[in-house]
Amino acid sequence: MSKTGALDLASGLGGKIEKTDVLSAVEKYEKYHVLYGGKEEARKANYTDMVNKYYDLVTSFYEFGWGESFHFAPRWNGESLRESIKRHEHFLALQLGLKPGHKVLDVGCGIGGPLREIARFSNIFS
Repeated sequence: MSKTGALDLASGLGGKIEKTDVLSAVEKYEKYHVLYGGKEEARKANYTDMVNKYYDLVTSFYEFGWGESFHFAPRWNGESLRESIKRHEHFLALQLGLKPGHKVLDVGCGIGGPLREIARFSNIFS
């Protein structure tokens, strides 16, 4: 299972759970809830792990179903949807003028896919 956190999400590591680890992650997540026999004290003591497991699982689920980006972009003739989205994200990165060491905050309501692509394209982690 991946490490979690904002930096990991921005560098493309968030939500990446191997197929073989999904059932184990779900079982561990469910144990934190009273409805599944979990104790409130255990849940409170392990909030970080519980929240990280939730977001790793839901991010992997969303990426499986919808990909990394929840937005659309105008398509050119012969261009795939994925290509149009990447082109649009690269355009945004160029407009922002990001350079290595700059910090970017993604305040959207998705899973950080556009931020990760913009960060990769802008090479801000060099």
